[in-house]
Amino acid sequence: MIEIPPVPELEFDERNHVYRIGSEVLPSVTTLMKPLSDRFYKTIPEDVLQKAAGRGTAVHNAIENWLNFGIVDIPAPYMEYFDAFYDWWRKYEPTVVGSELRLYHKLLRYAGTADLVCMIGDELWIIDYKSTSTLSEMLVRVQLEAYARALESLGVKAARKGALHLRKDGSWDFPGFPAGDSAAWRVFGSLKNIYDYTKSYDK
Repeated sequence: MIEIPPVPELEFDERNHVYRIGSEVLPSVTTLMKPLSDRFYKTIPEDVLQKAAGRGTAVHNAIENWLNFGIVDIPAPYMEYFDAFYDWWRKYEPTVVGSELRLYHKLLRYAGTADLVCMIGDELWIIDYKSTSTLSEMLVRVQLEAYARALESLGVKAARKGALHLRKDGSWDFPGFPAGDSAAWRVFGSLKNIYDYTKSYDK
């Protein structure tokens, strides 16, 4: 069984969504990807985005509670999303290595939380849950590659990455991506460079 080294030095302020190591604040993957996500979601009304965010939180929490405690606790309007997850789970029978796994890149100094790191067959996967109405491959590829590279900096290399797209009708899709997505990594590296450059003028 693969074990991921613990990172007790990485602290997370959940209320403010801030990652820290000592006094150093590490930007999150979500923060670094904001120029991309703003472009993708710019035509969607703010109230729709807020509703989607609330749904995503409820679905994530329900999956985490089920994985950790074996209980199903989710608001009724979102039950079909959990049903979709459970149907996927029964098909793939993954072995959990880490759930809601906090990671950081030791060299590039960014952090994030991977929804699920698991074994499917003999391959190590990084999986992100999505409950949006549509799935953006542009965003998913960059996000998952950022997590994969952070995990690799901690000494563990994933073989595959996947986005588990859960739908309101109880169906799901599971597009997979190979590890080592050089195009997505170049994009993320550019986003990190822009962030670092602009932050240098805040001092």
